[in-house]
Amino acid sequence: MTIPQSVWSRVDRSGNCWVWVGGLSRGYGRFQLNGRKGPRVLAHRLVWEELCGPVPRGFELDHLCRNKRCVNPSHLEVVTHRENVLRGDGLAAREAKQTHCKWGHPFDGENTVIRQGKRYCRACQYIRNHRR
Repeated sequence: MTIPQSVWSRVDRSGNCWVWVGGLSRGYGRFQLNGRKGPRVLAHRLVWEELCGPVPRGFELDHLCRNKRCVNPSHLEVVTHRENVLRGDGLAAREAKQTHCKWGHPFDGENTVIRQGKRYCRACQYIRNHRR
């Protein structure tokens, strides 16, 4: 499939990022193929697939530049959903990057308890239990 001129007319390629200036969905560029009758697609994915080929099943594109409106394929990388989430700045990514609890105890093998997928500080737990 060749990207129609109507897509390229919505891309500002004057800077390093190729910025989508058309419609947005959750901050990402979106485009409706074949006018109102066609499916909605993410602009960065449409450009990637045109210039680089299909994204393998089970993978997605990560914006290395952190600009959701960028459609420049050199700013995109094919990654798993987990990798994409951990590279971001959401709650899961922030907690995964945390090396110490809020009281300064390290999250290491000896001092970390994992329950239901969440890390807990063993030292803080000991202090709470001791105070009771």
